[in-house]
Amino acid sequence: MNHPQEPAPLLASAAKAASARAADGVVAPEGGAGAVGETRRIVLISGFESFNVKLYRRAARNLAKRCPGVELAVFSDRDVEANRDAVAAALDGAEVFFGSLLFDFDQVEWLRDAVAKIPTRFVFESALELMSETSVGSFEMKPAPDGQKAGPPPAVKAILAKFGSGKEEDKLVGYLSFLKLGPALLKFVPGRKAKDLRNWLTVYGYWNQGGRENVEEAFAYVAREYLGEYIRETPGRGAESLGDALGALVGASKPPRETPALGFYHPEIEARGGKWPTSAEAYLDWFERERDSPPLPADAPTVAVLLYRKQVITQQTYLEDLV
Repeated sequence: MNHPQEPAPLLASAAKAASARAADGVVAPEGGAGAVGETRRIVLISGFESFNVKLYRRAARNLAKRCPGVELAVFSDRDVEANRDAVAAALDGAEVFFGSLLFDFDQVEWLRDAVAKIPTRFVFESALELMSETSVGSFEMKPAPDGQKAGPPPAVKAILAKFGSGKEEDKLVGYLSFLKLGPALLKFVPGRKAKDLRNWLTVYGYWNQGGRENVEEAFAYVAREYLGEYIRETPGRGAESLGDALGALVGASKPPRETPALGFYHPEIEARGGKWPTSAEAYLDWFERERDSPPLPADAPTVAVLLYRKQVITQQTYLEDLV
């Protein structure tokens, strides 16, 4: 993808992107870019889970308040086909690309070219061809010159191996355990590549847990780690105050708000902000002792409904209606 260097095309591209994102419901930071300099842009494209786009846009609005000068532009994979010009305008000049669950061959081929010049790229759970474009500081996933797949250094690989399991039913739990513990363990592995891998894992941990708070925290973390320094060091536009504001407002990262890999849902638990029971015994105990609804007859039937974990995390409204 060509990146024009003349001022006029740049301004035209920025105006086109702003117009397209406004039409798409993406809110620019309060106060406008002019108050603190050019806005640094993160572009998120999500596939498959289009039901989460509204949640991501709420996170984008909160991020704009929390990180002045940083904009999160949100698109779905449908936009890559239906609103490609708007997506291309947003990607043009973006500092960070974030993609998840993108598999369509034509879309992946187009995106590989479109994001090639974006310096920081997070790609999760997508086609391998697109995931190979991952570039987070010194950590990359593209094949090495000798044909071997790029990846973590030997010490880090040894840590990763500790979370493996031969049992299929243990894979998800082991995977989530690694996302939780991996970044802490990698603090003890020297080198910039380990630090960038730790950052990649940290962001993935937030993203994997899902929900508005975790999504917002993921992008705040990206802003601090990969945009704050750039903003501080860019001369001539009041950048130091923006960098200082970014560091102060983003602050220390909160740990991810966790949802168990397996659990039991009830809207009253959600309304109280309680923890999800992880066993039938714990759920039935809560159901008998703490539920606000009237008692049920002793011969009342029991109905079990299998739910998709991600839809519990993202608080899909149909769940309460279903119960």
